[in-house]
Amino acid sequence: MKYATLASIVLLALAQQLSSQVEKVLLHVTSVEQGDASDYCTSGKCSATRFTVEGYTQDKDTAIQYVLDCVEIIANEPNPHVTARCARVHSHSDYVVKLGNDYIAFGDGQSSQSEPIALAYRIKSEKEARKK
Repeated sequence: MKYATLASIVLLALAQQLSSQVEKVLLHVTSVEQGDASDYCTSGKCSATRFTVEGYTQDKDTAIQYVLDCVEIIANEPNPHVTARCARVHSHSDYVVKLGNDYIAFGDGQSSQSEPIALAYRIKSEKEARKK
């Protein structure tokens, strides 16, 4: 019983630490691309599409430029269906996002049991750009 309580406390502390590392920011999307992610599904049992998004956040002194990617997976068996989806965004648009250590999540991240899992975008690169 002691170990179960200790494990619960450790998990709770870890969850609080992880949630404190996430902040909501405004991301302005400047570019969106999509293409086959043939390197992702090699068995033929699925297909994948890679979405690449470029954008920036800014405060009064600096802007941070991001390149993000997300791979959406379609399982081919038993019937073709999306198992994990990427948020659809458009260039020249602003989105309130959750910024984590190595990801950016669009939307609230909630999906029902009948919907595919909503994936966060992985941060491929980020670069500070000073405002002129």
